[in-house]
Amino acid sequence: MSISERLNFFPKYKRPIIYTVTMLLVIVGQHYTMQMPLEPFRYIRQSVMSMLFFLCFSGAFLLMVRKSRGRADGLFLFLMFMVGLTNLISLTRGLTTGYASVVQYKYMSFSMLVYGSVYAYFFQLYPIEAFRPGWLTIRRALLLFLPTIVVLGAYLLATRIFHVTVPVIDDWSDLVGALGNITIWLRLFVLFYPVLGLMIMLRYRKNYREWCENNFASMENMDVKWLGDYIFGNFVITYSCLVIVFSNNFRSVLVHNFIFLFFFLYGFCRVFFQKNPYPEGYFRAGMNESKAKIMESVEDDITCLSGVEKGCLCGEAEKNCLCSEEETMKKCLFTSKLPEYRDKLEQWMQTEKPHLRKDFKLTDAMEILPLNRSYLSRLFNEGYGERFYHFVMRYRIAESKHLLLTRPDLTITSIADMSGFSSPSVFGRAFTQEMKCSPMQWRDKETSKNNHQK
Repeated sequence: MSISERLNFFPKYKRPIIYTVTMLLVIVGQHYTMQMPLEPFRYIRQSVMSMLFFLCFSGAFLLMVRKSRGRADGLFLFLMFMVGLTNLISLTRGLTTGYASVVQYKYMSFSMLVYGSVYAYFFQLYPIEAFRPGWLTIRRALLLFLPTIVVLGAYLLATRIFHVTVPVIDDWSDLVGALGNITIWLRLFVLFYPVLGLMIMLRYRKNYREWCENNFASMENMDVKWLGDYIFGNFVITYSCLVIVFSNNFRSVLVHNFIFLFFFLYGFCRVFFQKNPYPEGYFRAGMNESKAKIMESVEDDITCLSGVEKGCLCGEAEKNCLCSEEETMKKCLFTSKLPEYRDKLEQWMQTEKPHLRKDFKLTDAMEILPLNRSYLSRLFNEGYGERFYHFVMRYRIAESKHLLLTRPDLTITSIADMSGFSSPSVFGRAFTQEMKCSPMQWRDKETSKNNHQK
């Protein structure tokens, strides 16, 4: 391996290395803390919980008073407040009863499982909103919590109405012997709810960049790495919870407290100092994508309606699908008007040049097109075969090339600003990626070529 390859190795694999080392530290820490004497354990745990309480409450307050707070930041604020409140309650119980915890840490305790499931639910709200802004509504948030509610209701029904005996479980042998009892299976369902939350986070992370490119003209401040760290943090927390559930050793909770402390210390710094990438008021327009409608009357295109009846405009895929007739007509109307929408859009881009605005976004096209956000995304994907981000980038690169040739007096910073780029570094990366050379190299090459032709 050459020196340059060695230098590039760590940045490339930095996060996998850090994740691996973190997991090893957690595993080793769990092993040693479960053998710790009781008095040092209590002293260290109370100290860590006090720091966690102070961090979460003060962090939540700072996020609350910050003006440029997005919806996702508000959910992280709520999460910090809840964790801080839980630690305050635990510390208070420790001083009054001697047992510093909201619930009792006992092998497969149902109350502990429900408590963990509720927190797993809170933890998944932030990345869902961050990965897919505007998707999370009250109804959808309640649906995400539905599995826990159903299992809790079934457990109460079995134990209170049908008087199913709840077996005492203290170790693995007791668990295996009681698998014929329905209450054990209900506990196991609650236990694996955090795994469902991790799967949901990973699913939305996969499509995050695509969603951003469909909606924004700049990828600046889209922090996918931090959200990946958040998911890994949730994985570590889930693992730690499983150790607590199955170890039947209350000392295992100490490492859990340390994980929370470092998680929220790092998370607060990332959320507080990260700029909100979504312009204010962006989600007021076309937020509900499940009801995406063309804001035109269907009667405006009689030809399209007749085409729906004959199945001539929607393609084989739509003719065979189970969509409603109304939805099919909307899709068909959109398809038939696609050339007209493209003409209006291109004329607007050439005359008004909205791409020169740094905050230019997808929903700004509503000024000239009667479409909501979902159909605007389809306009670029189906009408141009590219996402909104790449469409705008083409116009900005073209503008910058024009300025590079016609205004040799301008600096790269000025050209980046006049072309709509948020910064010279963003301009340099985008230009180099598109033209395979830097802006100055391209200018020198084109100038030399023009002089040679003369």
